[in-house]
Amino acid sequence: MISKQNIILSASYTFLVFFSFFINHWTGSRGLFPIDTFVHFDSASRILKNEMPIRDFWVVHGIFVDFIQAFLFKIFGINWQSYIMHGSIINSIITVCTFKIFTDFKIDKMYAFILSICFSVLAYPVSGTPFLDLHSAYLSLIAFYLIIAFVKNEDYIKLFAAIIMLGLAFFCKQVPAAYFIISAFLFIVYYSFYIRSIKPIIISLSAFFSFLGIILIYLFFTRTSLLDLIMQLFIFPTSFGAERYNDYTLNLNNVFLDFKFIFLTILVMSGIFIINLVKKNLENKKKEISYYIILITFSLSLIFHQIYTKNQIFIFFIIPILSGFLLYFLRNNKNKYKKYFTTFIILFCIIITFKYHVRFNEMRKFHELSNTNINHSIKVNFNNSFFKGLKWITPNFNNPKKELKIIEEFYLNISKREDINMIISRYTFFSGLLDRSTYAPSRTFDDISYPRLNSKYYDNYNNFFRKNIINNKIDNIFIFNPGFKFTKSNLNDVIFNYLPENCYNVEDINEYTKKIEIKKCDYLKKVK
Repeated sequence: MISKQNIILSASYTFLVFFSFFINHWTGSRGLFPIDTFVHFDSASRILKNEMPIRDFWVVHGIFVDFIQAFLFKIFGINWQSYIMHGSIINSIITVCTFKIFTDFKIDKMYAFILSICFSVLAYPVSGTPFLDLHSAYLSLIAFYLIIAFVKNEDYIKLFAAIIMLGLAFFCKQVPAAYFIISAFLFIVYYSFYIRSIKPIIISLSAFFSFLGIILIYLFFTRTSLLDLIMQLFIFPTSFGAERYNDYTLNLNNVFLDFKFIFLTILVMSGIFIINLVKKNLENKKKEISYYIILITFSLSLIFHQIYTKNQIFIFFIIPILSGFLLYFLRNNKNKYKKYFTTFIILFCIIITFKYHVRFNEMRKFHELSNTNINHSIKVNFNNSFFKGLKWITPNFNNPKKELKIIEEFYLNISKREDINMIISRYTFFSGLLDRSTYAPSRTFDDISYPRLNSKYYDNYNNFFRKNIINNKIDNIFIFNPGFKFTKSNLNDVIFNYLPENCYNVEDINEYTKKIEIKKCDYLKKVK
Protein backbone atom coordinates (compact mmCIF):
# COMPACT_ATOMS: atom_id res chain seq x y z
CA MET A 1 0.00 0.00 0.00
CA ILE A 2 1.32 3.43 -0.96
CA SER A 3 1.84 5.63 2.08
CA LYS A 4 0.29 9.07 2.44
CA GLN A 5 3.79 10.56 2.62
CA ASN A 6 4.75 9.05 -0.76
CA ILE A 7 1.53 10.31 -2.33
CA ILE A 8 2.26 13.84 -1.10
CA LEU A 9 5.85 13.61 -2.34
CA SER A 10 4.73 12.38 -5.80
CA ALA A 11 2.12 15.13 -5.97
CA SER A 12 4.79 17.69 -5.06
CA TYR A 13 7.07 16.51 -7.86
CA THR A 14 4.19 16.52 -10.34
CA PHE A 15 3.11 20.03 -9.40
CA LEU A 16 6.68 21.34 -9.59
CA VAL A 17 7.17 19.87 -13.08
CA PHE A 18 4.02 21.49 -14.45
CA PHE A 19 4.37 24.78 -12.59
CA SER A 20 8.01 25.21 -13.67
CA PHE A 21 7.15 24.36 -17.26
CA PHE A 22 4.18 26.69 -17.62
CA ILE A 23 5.56 29.71 -15.80
CA ASN A 24 8.53 29.67 -18.18
CA HIS A 25 6.20 29.17 -21.15
CA TRP A 26 4.07 32.12 -20.04
CA THR A 27 7.00 34.44 -19.36
CA GLY A 28 9.02 33.61 -22.46
CA SER A 29 6.12 34.17 -24.85
CA ARG A 30 5.52 37.77 -23.70
CA GLY A 31 7.62 40.01 -25.90
CA LEU A 32 11.09 39.45 -27.30
CA PHE A 33 14.51 40.93 -27.93
CA PRO A 34 15.28 39.49 -31.40
CA ILE A 35 19.03 38.97 -31.25
CA ASP A 36 18.83 37.21 -27.85
CA THR A 37 15.42 35.58 -28.05
CA PHE A 38 16.13 33.77 -31.34
CA VAL A 39 19.86 33.20 -30.85
CA HIS A 40 19.54 29.40 -31.18
CA PHE A 41 16.56 29.18 -33.54
CA ASP A 42 18.14 29.18 -37.00
CA SER A 43 21.31 27.43 -35.86
CA ALA A 44 19.18 24.52 -34.59
CA SER A 45 17.04 24.37 -37.73
CA ARG A 46 20.21 24.46 -39.87
CA ILE A 47 21.55 21.42 -38.02
CA LEU A 48 18.52 19.50 -39.28
CA LYS A 49 19.62 20.53 -42.79
CA ASN A 50 23.05 18.98 -42.11
CA GLU A 51 24.74 22.33 -41.50
CA MET A 52 26.96 22.00 -38.46
CA PRO A 53 28.11 24.75 -36.09
CA ILE A 54 31.86 25.42 -36.39
CA ARG A 55 32.03 23.56 -39.72
CA ASP A 56 29.36 25.51 -41.65
CA PHE A 57 28.76 28.65 -39.60
CA TRP A 58 30.96 30.53 -37.16
CA VAL A 59 30.13 30.29 -33.48
CA VAL A 60 31.89 31.37 -30.31
CA HIS A 61 29.82 29.29 -27.87
CA GLY A 62 26.57 27.46 -27.36
CA ILE A 63 26.77 24.46 -29.69
CA PHE A 64 25.27 22.03 -27.16
CA VAL A 65 22.25 24.34 -26.81
CA ASP A 66 21.88 24.23 -30.60
CA PHE A 67 21.85 20.44 -30.63
CA ILE A 68 19.27 20.19 -27.83
CA GLN A 69 17.04 22.59 -29.75
CA ALA A 70 17.61 20.69 -33.01
CA PHE A 71 16.42 17.52 -31.25
CA LEU A 72 13.25 19.28 -30.05
CA PHE A 73 12.64 20.66 -33.55
CA LYS A 74 13.03 17.16 -34.96
CA ILE A 75 10.44 15.74 -32.53
CA PHE A 76 7.92 18.59 -32.34
CA GLY A 77 8.49 20.55 -35.55
CA ILE A 78 10.25 23.83 -36.28
CA ASN A 79 8.07 26.48 -34.65
CA TRP A 80 7.80 28.78 -31.67
CA GLN A 81 6.12 26.21 -29.43
CA SER A 82 9.04 23.79 -29.85
CA TYR A 83 11.44 26.64 -29.15
CA ILE A 84 9.80 27.90 -25.96
CA MET A 85 9.47 24.29 -24.83
CA HIS A 86 13.27 24.11 -24.53
CA GLY A 87 13.60 26.59 -21.66
CA SER A 88 10.46 25.21 -20.02
CA ILE A 89 11.84 21.66 -19.94
CA ILE A 90 15.16 22.86 -18.50
CA ASN A 91 13.28 24.86 -15.86
CA SER A 92 11.32 21.76 -14.85
CA ILE A 93 14.45 19.60 -14.66
CA ILE A 94 16.49 21.97 -12.51
CA THR A 95 13.51 22.67 -10.23
CA VAL A 96 12.94 18.95 -9.64
CA CYS A 97 16.69 18.49 -9.00
CA THR A 98 16.59 21.31 -6.46
CA PHE A 99 13.59 19.81 -4.66
CA LYS A 100 15.31 16.41 -4.69
CA ILE A 101 18.50 17.78 -3.11
CA PHE A 102 16.43 19.56 -0.44
CA THR A 103 14.47 16.45 0.48
CA ASP A 104 17.63 14.31 0.46
CA PHE A 105 19.00 16.64 3.12
CA LYS A 106 15.87 16.19 5.25
CA ILE A 107 14.67 19.75 4.88
CA ASP A 108 11.01 19.98 5.89
CA LYS A 109 9.06 18.99 2.78
CA MET A 110 6.75 21.98 2.96
CA TYR A 111 9.72 24.36 3.15
CA ALA A 112 11.52 22.43 0.41
CA PHE A 113 8.43 22.74 -1.78
CA ILE A 114 8.08 26.49 -1.19
CA LEU A 115 11.76 27.15 -1.84
CA SER A 116 11.62 25.04 -5.01
CA ILE A 117 8.68 27.11 -6.26
CA CYS A 118 10.72 30.26 -5.58
CA PHE A 119 13.65 28.74 -7.45
CA SER A 120 11.50 27.88 -10.48
CA VAL A 121 10.20 31.46 -10.66
CA LEU A 122 13.71 32.95 -10.51
CA ALA A 123 15.48 30.43 -12.77
CA TYR A 124 14.83 30.06 -16.51
CA PRO A 125 11.76 32.38 -16.77
CA VAL A 126 14.05 35.44 -16.70
CA SER A 127 14.78 34.56 -20.33
CA GLY A 128 12.14 31.99 -21.23
CA THR A 129 13.83 31.05 -24.48
CA PRO A 130 17.13 29.13 -24.74
CA PHE A 131 20.02 31.32 -23.59
CA LEU A 132 23.59 30.07 -23.39
CA ASP A 133 24.61 31.76 -20.11
CA LEU A 134 21.63 30.16 -18.40
CA HIS A 135 22.31 26.72 -19.84
CA SER A 136 25.94 26.94 -18.77
CA ALA A 137 24.94 27.97 -15.24
CA TYR A 138 22.14 25.42 -14.80
CA LEU A 139 24.04 22.42 -16.16
CA SER A 140 26.86 23.45 -13.81
CA LEU A 141 24.32 23.65 -10.98
CA ILE A 142 23.24 20.07 -11.71
CA ALA A 143 26.94 19.10 -11.69
CA PHE A 144 27.39 20.67 -8.26
CA TYR A 145 24.27 18.90 -6.99
CA LEU A 146 25.85 15.65 -8.20
CA ILE A 147 29.10 16.50 -6.40
CA ILE A 148 27.15 17.19 -3.22
CA ALA A 149 25.37 13.84 -3.65
CA PHE A 150 28.75 12.17 -4.23
CA VAL A 151 30.09 13.55 -0.96
CA LYS A 152 26.90 12.62 0.89
CA ASN A 153 26.65 9.03 -0.36
CA GLU A 154 30.20 8.33 -1.63
CA ASP A 155 28.65 7.48 -4.98
CA TYR A 156 31.43 7.75 -7.56
CA ILE A 157 29.00 7.36 -10.47
CA LYS A 158 27.58 10.74 -9.51
CA LEU A 159 31.07 12.27 -9.49
CA PHE A 160 31.71 10.86 -12.97
CA ALA A 161 28.35 12.25 -14.17
CA ALA A 162 29.16 15.63 -12.61
CA ILE A 163 32.35 15.99 -14.67
CA ILE A 164 30.51 15.07 -17.88
CA MET A 165 27.84 17.63 -16.99
CA LEU A 166 30.49 20.32 -16.51
CA GLY A 167 31.87 19.47 -19.94
CA LEU A 168 28.41 19.91 -21.49
CA ALA A 169 28.02 23.20 -19.58
CA PHE A 170 31.32 24.39 -21.09
CA PHE A 171 30.01 23.63 -24.58
CA CYS A 172 26.94 25.71 -23.77
CA LYS A 173 29.15 28.65 -22.88
CA GLN A 174 32.77 28.69 -21.77
CA VAL A 175 32.00 31.02 -18.89
CA PRO A 176 30.60 30.66 -16.30
CA ALA A 177 31.31 26.92 -16.81
CA ALA A 178 35.08 27.46 -16.75
CA TYR A 179 34.85 29.02 -13.29
CA PHE A 180 32.84 26.05 -12.05
CA ILE A 181 35.31 23.61 -13.61
CA ILE A 182 38.19 25.29 -11.81
CA SER A 183 36.21 25.33 -8.55
CA ALA A 184 35.25 21.67 -8.93
CA PHE A 185 38.86 20.69 -9.69
CA LEU A 186 40.17 22.49 -6.61
CA PHE A 187 37.45 20.95 -4.46
CA ILE A 188 38.15 17.42 -5.71
CA VAL A 189 41.86 17.84 -4.99
CA TYR A 190 41.02 19.18 -1.52
CA TYR A 191 38.52 16.37 -0.87
CA SER A 192 40.96 13.68 -2.04
CA PHE A 193 43.56 15.06 0.33
CA TYR A 194 40.98 15.29 3.12
CA ILE A 195 39.85 11.66 2.83
CA ARG A 196 43.39 10.49 1.97
CA SER A 197 42.39 8.80 -1.27
CA ILE A 198 43.18 9.62 -4.89
CA LYS A 199 40.08 7.80 -6.12
CA PRO A 200 38.06 11.04 -6.63
CA ILE A 201 40.88 12.41 -8.80
CA ILE A 202 41.12 9.20 -10.82
CA ILE A 203 37.34 9.08 -11.40
CA SER A 204 37.31 12.76 -12.40
CA LEU A 205 40.17 12.29 -14.87
CA SER A 206 38.41 9.23 -16.31
CA ALA A 207 35.30 11.30 -16.88
CA PHE A 208 37.34 14.14 -18.38
CA PHE A 209 39.07 11.89 -20.93
CA SER A 210 35.77 10.15 -21.70
CA PHE A 211 34.28 13.54 -22.52
CA LEU A 212 37.25 14.37 -24.75
CA GLY A 213 36.63 11.09 -26.52
CA ILE A 214 33.02 12.08 -27.18
CA ILE A 215 34.20 15.39 -28.68
CA LEU A 216 36.68 13.64 -30.99
CA ILE A 217 33.97 11.21 -32.14
CA TYR A 218 31.70 14.18 -32.90
CA LEU A 219 34.44 15.89 -34.91
CA PHE A 220 35.12 12.69 -36.87
CA PHE A 221 31.51 11.92 -37.81
CA THR A 222 30.62 15.53 -38.70
CA ARG A 223 33.92 16.11 -40.54
CA THR A 224 34.58 19.16 -38.40
CA SER A 225 38.13 20.44 -38.12
CA LEU A 226 39.71 20.29 -34.66
CA LEU A 227 41.60 23.47 -35.53
CA ASP A 228 38.32 25.26 -36.33
CA LEU A 229 36.88 24.12 -32.99
CA ILE A 230 39.93 25.39 -31.13
CA MET A 231 39.84 28.71 -33.00
CA GLN A 232 36.11 29.36 -32.56
CA LEU A 233 35.58 28.08 -29.02
CA PHE A 234 38.94 28.72 -27.36
CA ILE A 235 41.32 31.12 -29.12
CA PHE A 236 39.05 33.81 -30.53
CA PRO A 237 36.75 34.13 -27.45
CA THR A 238 39.73 34.78 -25.19
CA SER A 239 40.55 37.93 -27.19
CA PHE A 240 37.34 39.78 -26.35
CA GLY A 241 37.11 38.13 -22.92
CA ALA A 242 40.44 39.65 -21.89
CA GLU A 243 39.35 43.08 -23.17
CA ARG A 244 36.16 42.89 -21.11
CA TYR A 245 38.09 42.24 -17.91
CA ASN A 246 40.59 45.02 -18.65
CA ASP A 247 37.91 47.59 -19.47
CA TYR A 248 35.64 46.84 -16.51
CA THR A 249 35.59 49.24 -13.56
CA LEU A 250 34.63 47.76 -10.22
CA ASN A 251 32.52 49.84 -7.84
CA LEU A 252 30.28 49.44 -4.82
CA ASN A 253 27.16 49.11 -6.97
CA ASN A 254 28.26 46.40 -9.39
CA VAL A 255 30.20 44.39 -6.79
CA PHE A 256 27.89 44.52 -3.80
CA LEU A 257 24.60 46.43 -4.18
CA ASP A 258 23.46 44.53 -7.28
CA PHE A 259 23.85 41.27 -5.33
CA LYS A 260 23.07 42.47 -1.80
CA PHE A 261 20.37 39.87 -1.13
CA ILE A 262 22.61 37.05 -2.33
CA PHE A 263 25.47 38.28 -0.15
CA LEU A 264 23.08 38.65 2.79
CA THR A 265 21.94 35.03 2.39
CA ILE A 266 25.56 33.85 2.10
CA LEU A 267 26.47 35.84 5.22
CA VAL A 268 23.62 34.41 7.31
CA MET A 269 24.26 30.84 6.11
CA SER A 270 27.97 31.25 6.85
CA GLY A 271 27.18 32.57 10.31
CA ILE A 272 24.98 29.57 11.14
CA PHE A 273 27.57 27.17 9.75
CA ILE A 274 30.44 28.74 11.76
CA ILE A 275 28.37 28.65 14.95
CA ASN A 276 27.70 24.96 14.38
CA LEU A 277 31.38 24.37 13.68
CA VAL A 278 32.51 26.15 16.84
CA LYS A 279 29.87 24.46 19.01
CA LYS A 280 30.55 21.10 17.34
CA ASN A 281 26.92 20.79 16.28
CA LEU A 282 27.79 19.24 12.91
CA GLU A 283 26.53 15.70 12.41
CA ASN A 284 29.42 14.86 10.09
CA LYS A 285 32.11 17.52 10.16
CA LYS A 286 33.99 16.30 7.08
CA LYS A 287 30.93 16.17 4.87
CA GLU A 288 29.25 19.34 6.10
CA ILE A 289 32.41 21.39 5.59
CA SER A 290 32.46 20.02 2.05
CA TYR A 291 28.83 21.02 1.47
CA TYR A 292 29.60 24.52 2.67
CA ILE A 293 32.66 24.85 0.43
CA ILE A 294 30.69 23.64 -2.62
CA LEU A 295 27.86 26.10 -2.00
CA ILE A 296 30.19 29.05 -1.45
CA THR A 297 32.40 28.33 -4.47
CA PHE A 298 29.37 27.88 -6.74
CA SER A 299 27.78 31.12 -5.52
CA LEU A 300 30.93 33.22 -5.73
CA SER A 301 31.77 31.82 -9.17
CA LEU A 302 28.36 32.91 -10.44
CA ILE A 303 28.69 36.34 -8.86
CA PHE A 304 32.16 36.75 -10.39
CA HIS A 305 30.79 35.80 -13.81
CA GLN A 306 27.84 38.14 -13.48
CA ILE A 307 30.05 41.08 -12.45
CA TYR A 308 32.16 40.74 -15.58
CA THR A 309 29.35 40.27 -18.11
CA LYS A 310 27.24 43.01 -19.61
CA ASN A 311 24.12 40.86 -19.57
CA GLN A 312 21.20 41.48 -17.28
CA ILE A 313 21.49 39.80 -13.89
CA PHE A 314 20.04 36.29 -13.85
CA ILE A 315 21.56 34.68 -10.75
CA PHE A 316 18.96 35.46 -8.08
CA PHE A 317 17.94 31.79 -8.21
CA ILE A 318 20.89 31.25 -5.84
CA ILE A 319 18.86 32.74 -2.98
CA PRO A 320 16.35 29.83 -2.61
CA ILE A 321 19.21 27.30 -2.88
CA LEU A 322 21.26 29.00 -0.17
CA SER A 323 18.10 29.43 1.92
CA GLY A 324 17.46 25.70 1.72
CA PHE A 325 20.92 24.83 2.94
CA LEU A 326 20.68 27.56 5.56
CA LEU A 327 17.70 25.60 6.94
CA TYR A 328 19.80 22.43 6.77
CA PHE A 329 22.62 23.97 8.82
CA LEU A 330 20.08 25.55 11.16
CA ARG A 331 18.59 22.14 11.89
CA ASN A 332 21.48 21.25 14.22
CA ASN A 333 21.35 24.59 16.02
CA LYS A 334 19.86 24.49 19.52
CA ASN A 335 18.66 28.13 19.53
CA LYS A 336 15.18 28.47 21.06
CA TYR A 337 14.23 31.03 18.38
CA LYS A 338 15.02 28.61 15.55
CA LYS A 339 11.34 28.20 14.60
CA TYR A 340 10.85 31.96 14.20
CA PHE A 341 14.11 32.29 12.29
CA THR A 342 13.02 29.52 9.92
CA THR A 343 9.72 31.31 9.25
CA PHE A 344 11.62 34.54 8.61
CA ILE A 345 13.90 32.81 6.06
CA ILE A 346 10.93 31.41 4.14
CA LEU A 347 9.12 34.76 4.15
CA PHE A 348 12.31 36.56 3.08
CA CYS A 349 12.71 34.17 0.14
CA ILE A 350 9.06 34.58 -0.91
CA ILE A 351 9.31 38.40 -0.81
CA ILE A 352 12.57 38.43 -2.81
CA THR A 353 11.05 36.02 -5.33
CA PHE A 354 8.04 38.29 -5.81
CA LYS A 355 10.30 41.33 -6.21
CA TYR A 356 12.40 39.79 -8.96
CA HIS A 357 9.40 38.05 -10.53
CA VAL A 358 7.89 41.46 -11.19
CA ARG A 359 11.15 42.91 -12.51
CA PHE A 360 12.28 40.04 -14.73
CA ASN A 361 9.21 37.92 -15.52
CA GLU A 362 6.48 40.53 -15.75
CA MET A 363 8.55 43.52 -16.91
CA ARG A 364 10.93 41.26 -18.93
CA LYS A 365 14.03 43.24 -17.95
CA PHE A 366 16.46 40.52 -19.05
CA HIS A 367 15.39 41.04 -22.68
CA GLU A 368 15.41 44.85 -22.45
CA LEU A 369 11.60 45.18 -22.31
CA SER A 370 11.35 47.16 -19.08
CA ASN A 371 10.49 50.36 -20.95
CA THR A 372 8.14 48.61 -23.38
CA ASN A 373 4.43 48.25 -22.73
CA ILE A 374 4.03 44.48 -23.04
CA ASN A 375 0.25 44.92 -22.93
CA HIS A 376 0.55 46.25 -26.49
CA SER A 377 1.97 42.95 -27.72
CA ILE A 378 0.03 41.20 -30.47
CA LYS A 379 -0.27 37.82 -32.15
CA VAL A 380 1.69 37.31 -35.36
CA ASN A 381 -0.83 37.45 -38.21
CA PHE A 382 1.12 35.42 -40.79
CA ASN A 383 2.34 31.82 -40.60
CA ASN A 384 0.17 31.42 -37.51
CA SER A 385 1.24 27.83 -36.88
CA PHE A 386 4.91 28.87 -36.87
CA PHE A 387 4.50 31.74 -34.39
CA LYS A 388 1.59 30.27 -32.41
CA GLY A 389 1.62 31.40 -28.77
CA LEU A 390 4.06 34.29 -29.22
CA LYS A 391 2.90 37.75 -28.15
CA TRP A 392 5.02 39.99 -30.38
CA ILE A 393 6.56 43.25 -29.20
CA THR A 394 10.20 44.33 -29.18
CA PRO A 395 12.14 47.23 -27.63
CA ASN A 396 12.94 48.68 -31.08
CA PHE A 397 9.39 49.33 -32.30
CA ASN A 398 6.60 51.08 -30.44
CA ASN A 399 4.21 49.71 -33.06
CA PRO A 400 4.44 45.90 -33.29
CA LYS A 401 2.02 45.86 -36.27
CA LYS A 402 4.45 47.96 -38.30
CA GLU A 403 7.38 45.72 -37.38
CA LEU A 404 5.50 42.55 -38.27
CA LYS A 405 4.37 44.06 -41.57
CA ILE A 406 8.00 44.78 -42.49
CA ILE A 407 9.03 41.22 -41.56
CA GLU A 408 6.10 39.71 -43.48
CA GLU A 409 6.94 41.68 -46.65
CA PHE A 410 10.57 40.60 -46.50
CA TYR A 411 9.55 36.98 -45.87
CA LEU A 412 7.12 36.94 -48.82
CA ASN A 413 9.72 38.48 -51.10
CA ILE A 414 12.42 35.95 -50.17
CA SER A 415 10.06 32.97 -50.22
CA LYS A 416 9.24 33.62 -53.89
CA ARG A 417 12.87 33.66 -55.00
CA GLU A 418 14.37 30.56 -56.55
CA ASP A 419 17.99 31.67 -56.52
CA ILE A 420 20.39 30.98 -53.63
CA ASN A 421 20.30 33.73 -51.03
CA MET A 422 22.22 34.39 -47.88
CA ILE A 423 20.33 36.30 -45.18
CA ILE A 424 22.16 38.34 -42.56
CA SER A 425 19.74 39.59 -39.92
CA ARG A 426 19.24 40.05 -36.21
CA TYR A 427 15.98 38.15 -36.70
CA THR A 428 17.56 34.70 -36.75
CA PHE A 429 14.46 32.63 -37.48
CA PHE A 430 14.27 32.86 -41.28
CA SER A 431 15.87 29.49 -41.92
CA GLY A 432 13.07 27.86 -39.95
CA LEU A 433 10.37 30.14 -41.32
CA LEU A 434 11.41 29.59 -44.96
CA ASP A 435 12.29 25.94 -44.40
CA ARG A 436 15.57 26.46 -46.23
CA SER A 437 19.07 27.50 -45.26
CA THR A 438 19.95 31.17 -44.91
CA TYR A 439 23.66 30.31 -45.33
CA ALA A 440 24.61 33.00 -42.80
CA PRO A 441 28.38 32.70 -42.16
CA SER A 442 27.94 33.46 -38.45
CA ARG A 443 25.21 32.30 -36.08
CA THR A 444 24.67 35.88 -34.90
CA PHE A 445 25.95 39.33 -35.81
CA ASP A 446 26.52 41.19 -32.56
CA ASP A 447 29.78 42.88 -31.52
CA ILE A 448 31.54 39.70 -30.41
CA SER A 449 30.15 37.04 -32.77
CA TYR A 450 33.10 36.88 -35.15
CA PRO A 451 36.47 38.61 -35.83
CA ARG A 452 36.30 42.16 -37.20
CA LEU A 453 38.82 43.93 -39.46
CA ASN A 454 41.02 45.03 -36.55
CA SER A 455 41.14 41.54 -35.01
CA LYS A 456 44.25 39.43 -35.37
CA TYR A 457 41.88 36.59 -36.30
CA TYR A 458 40.35 38.55 -39.17
CA ASP A 459 41.95 36.33 -41.82
CA ASN A 460 40.43 33.22 -40.23
CA TYR A 461 36.91 34.56 -40.50
CA ASN A 462 37.55 36.19 -43.88
CA ASN A 463 38.54 32.80 -45.36
CA PHE A 464 35.54 31.18 -43.63
CA PHE A 465 33.21 33.83 -45.13
CA ARG A 466 34.70 33.43 -48.60
CA LYS A 467 34.41 29.62 -48.58
CA ASN A 468 30.78 29.94 -47.46
CA ILE A 469 29.89 31.99 -50.54
CA ILE A 470 31.89 29.77 -52.93
CA ASN A 471 30.77 26.38 -51.59
CA ASN A 472 27.09 27.34 -51.39
CA LYS A 473 27.10 29.17 -54.76
CA ILE A 474 25.46 32.24 -53.24
CA ASP A 475 23.69 34.52 -55.75
CA ASN A 476 22.63 37.33 -53.39
CA ILE A 477 23.17 38.46 -49.85
CA PHE A 478 20.25 40.19 -48.13
CA ILE A 479 20.90 42.33 -45.07
CA PHE A 480 17.67 42.81 -43.16
CA ASN A 481 17.62 44.77 -39.92
CA PRO A 482 14.45 46.71 -39.05
CA GLY A 483 14.92 49.02 -36.10
CA PHE A 484 18.63 49.53 -36.75
CA LYS A 485 20.03 52.24 -39.01
CA PHE A 486 22.47 51.14 -41.67
CA THR A 487 25.80 52.89 -41.23
CA LYS A 488 28.97 52.54 -43.23
CA SER A 489 30.70 51.14 -40.17
CA ASN A 490 28.22 48.37 -39.40
CA LEU A 491 27.83 47.41 -43.06
CA ASN A 492 31.60 47.09 -43.31
CA ASP A 493 31.64 44.95 -40.17
CA VAL A 494 28.90 42.69 -41.49
CA ILE A 495 30.00 42.21 -45.10
CA PHE A 496 32.04 44.79 -47.00
CA ASN A 497 35.27 44.17 -45.08
CA TYR A 498 35.16 40.59 -46.37
CA LEU A 499 34.39 41.16 -50.06
CA PRO A 500 36.40 43.11 -52.68
CA GLU A 501 34.39 45.85 -54.39
CA ASN A 502 34.59 44.14 -57.78
CA CYS A 503 32.70 41.11 -56.39
CA TYR A 504 29.31 42.71 -55.75
CA ASN A 505 26.66 45.28 -56.61
CA VAL A 506 24.55 46.94 -53.92
CA GLU A 507 20.83 47.67 -54.22
CA ASP A 508 18.83 49.49 -51.57
CA ILE A 509 15.49 47.66 -51.39
CA ASN A 510 14.15 49.92 -48.63
CA GLU A 511 15.39 51.55 -45.43
CA TYR A 512 15.54 48.15 -43.73
CA THR A 513 16.87 45.94 -46.49
CA LYS A 514 19.94 45.87 -48.70
CA LYS A 515 20.57 43.40 -51.49
CA ILE A 516 24.16 42.55 -52.39
CA GLU A 517 24.32 40.82 -55.76
CA ILE A 518 27.37 38.57 -56.00
CA LYS A 519 29.38 38.99 -59.20
CA LYS A 520 31.96 36.72 -60.75
CA CYS A 521 35.44 37.72 -59.65
CA ASP A 522 38.81 36.08 -59.12
CA TYR A 523 38.45 36.33 -55.35
CA LEU A 524 35.39 34.07 -55.40
CA LYS A 525 36.79 31.42 -57.68
CA LYS A 526 36.83 27.99 -56.10
CA VAL A 527 40.27 27.05 -54.83
CA LYS A 528 41.41 23.74 -56.27
